[in-house]
Amino acid sequence: MKSITRLFADRRQTNLSTLFARQRLANTMPGETGTMAALRLTGIGL
Repeated sequence: MKSITRLFADRRQTNLSTLFARQRLANTMPGETGTMAALRLTGIGL
């Protein structure tokens, strides 16, 4: 998974608050992080 993240890392700049929100989500609900990443990559929003 980290190799895929590295491929898309240079694509856009991340807002600092967004980065903290993703870290908080990863710590509290690990399954949700993968789900949100998949939704983001497929273009489906909640």
